[in-house]
Amino acid sequence: MRKNRLFPERSCVVCRKKSEKENLVRLCQKPNGEYFFDKSGKYQSRGYYICKNVICVEKLSKHKKIKLSFEELYKILDDLKKDEKDYLNILRAMKNSKFLAFGTNMVLEEIKKVSLVIMATDIEQRPKEILLKKIEENNIKYIYYGTKDEIGKIFDKSEVNVVAVKNKKIAKGLM
Repeated sequence: MRKNRLFPERSCVVCRKKSEKENLVRLCQKPNGEYFFDKSGKYQSRGYYICKNVICVEKLSKHKKIKLSFEELYKILDDLKKDEKDYLNILRAMKNSKFLAFGTNMVLEEIKKVSLVIMATDIEQRPKEILLKKIEENNIKYIYYGTKDEIGKIFDKSEVNVVAVKNKKIAKGLM
């Protein structure tokens, strides 16, 4: 992440994670008090930001302060879907390569070689906490994508919590 005045950071109102504006979705409040998705990012109003991931959007639907209509939530999800890569198909194509590690234990064993981590959206809390601690210690980028079942099918397993990409060029291409 660039630490520079040219690239200001904002905090997600849902998870409180800091990120550059380009990695976040902007929400604004109209004079009548309604909130809306400011896709252009230029509406003249106080802006609020959320991460560009389904988990934060889902949690936003229950947010106490920022109430978005169903239509606005749908616009955000639709926009995310357009921007989102189909990581499952990419992983399916790469499943036999030496550049992937899957499963919590295998990823933790090879964490020093990892450049990107893809975690299932429905990963349990305990493995998630362990992985996030190691990811942050090693300054590794990560995303949430797919369910444990969907990722597991790629590797012919019943469930897989996490997949790690061990090649910097491939990880950069995925991000």
